[in-house]
Amino acid sequence: MKGFNFPGGYIPADHKAEFAKSSSKPVKSLFKPAYTNVRIKPAKNRPEKTPPNETSEASTKKPLRYLATRSLLLACGLATLGNLPVYSMINTSDSGKIINLTDPLLEGNSPAQVIKTLNLPAVAVESFSGYALDILPDVTQGSWSMHTIDADDTLASILSELELTKTSEKLLKDSAIKQTLNTLKTDGRVFTQVVDGNLQQLIYAKNKSETYIVSATDDGYLGKWESNALESRNAKIAFTIKHSILRDGKDAGLSTSLIRQISQVFQKDVDVNKSAKVGDKVGVIFEDFRYQGESIYTDKVLAAEYTTRKTTYQRIRFTLGEGKTDYFRPDGDTELKRAAFDRKPLTDGRLSSGFGMRNHPVFFLRKNHAGTDFAAPRGTPIHATADGVVKEMGRLGGYGNLVELRHSDNITTRYGHMSAFNTEFKPGSQIKRGDVIGYVGSTGTSTGNHVHYEFRVNGEPQNPMAVELPQVGIMSAEEMQTFKNRASAMVQELADLRKLASADQSGRNQNGG
Repeated sequence: MKGFNFPGGYIPADHKAEFAKSSSKPVKSLFKPAYTNVRIKPAKNRPEKTPPNETSEASTKKPLRYLATRSLLLACGLATLGNLPVYSMINTSDSGKIINLTDPLLEGNSPAQVIKTLNLPAVAVESFSGYALDILPDVTQGSWSMHTIDADDTLASILSELELTKTSEKLLKDSAIKQTLNTLKTDGRVFTQVVDGNLQQLIYAKNKSETYIVSATDDGYLGKWESNALESRNAKIAFTIKHSILRDGKDAGLSTSLIRQISQVFQKDVDVNKSAKVGDKVGVIFEDFRYQGESIYTDKVLAAEYTTRKTTYQRIRFTLGEGKTDYFRPDGDTELKRAAFDRKPLTDGRLSSGFGMRNHPVFFLRKNHAGTDFAAPRGTPIHATADGVVKEMGRLGGYGNLVELRHSDNITTRYGHMSAFNTEFKPGSQIKRGDVIGYVGSTGTSTGNHVHYEFRVNGEPQNPMAVELPQVGIMSAEEMQTFKNRASAMVQELADLRKLASADQSGRNQNGG
């Protein structure tokens, strides 16, 4: 049989025309095998031809490998391209000069060479990413109260006043909280936040900087020490009265407690509740406690001013060395003095017999009564009405058990009919105003339990209820200087507040009131 040689095999002659015809056509597909009906003689050492069905199956897998390979190459190319530096350019004001941001030879003042030092912490800081943060209760919820710690106060007694006895038991179950709050420092403060009858937070302010904060959690209470968590500051508010001090004060931001204090501060000067008129101005400086940026408790008024159309009244809070606190006029020198004597020697007692002529209850004769009698139950404490020295202490005729004190300016006082003396004192002892020198009784010429009190000047009895009493300074020289310095600063702040109140009035008038 005739034929012709073909690379890779021999084709018979009777297939020549068919081969020529098929070879002139373009390849329609890279994946479909051509000449499936052509028999090619295998070359020597060439492996046997794969059966047609196996060839077709292998050829079908070929495009899948092709696509997978190309996809892998494309992905690698894109990844490589993403790690290549991008050369950006910016124009500068220097004649439109173009510079590359990645150029290492940039000058230090180049707009592209801007280096900033980040203020990063030296150690890792807890954040929302990767750390669990304590979520504190909202301080604006419920109500806050404050208690100043006395010498005999305990956590249980403080919470008992707030009707939180069960809360006290829960708190003390935590050993750390119990140990910390077992001893409370006198004059410290305890702030409590109560929401729906439950304690949410408790702040024990040991001093101005040290605070122990207890917060409610799902598992009970958690306590920890914090520094400067509680801020105490002097807050200021000024307003003009348009309706009433209560309504306008609340609109300005004052609590009911502060408005009540203002009324008490000026009770000796003006009745701000009944006599307040439209246009009167009020300025107040008060103590404000803030926690987590919020005001949680407003305490005492530190200074206040009330201005009418004719007069301006000012009062400054000051605590004396003996612990008594009052509100004084900054310019009131006469007010900074007080009577050197009390009018009566009992805290409680009824005036049973006055000074002067009377019918004697025992002798039934009209005689002069040299003092005043105050009836009280037997054993009631009798107080010295002024500073002095014990002159006499013993039994004296109709006086019964008597104590006589000697004071300055040739003044003496007598206290008769005592049931007993205070054995801490004896003749020559120094006595302070208010000291207990004995107890009410009915010794001597007496018809019932009472104390006979005499006030003598140069040995002559005077009416204790009417005599002009000598005045003494209520402050020491050191206290007076401290008060004057404080009053001067407060007066200036009150003057600034008066301007704010005037501006408030002007602004509201312009807006139609």
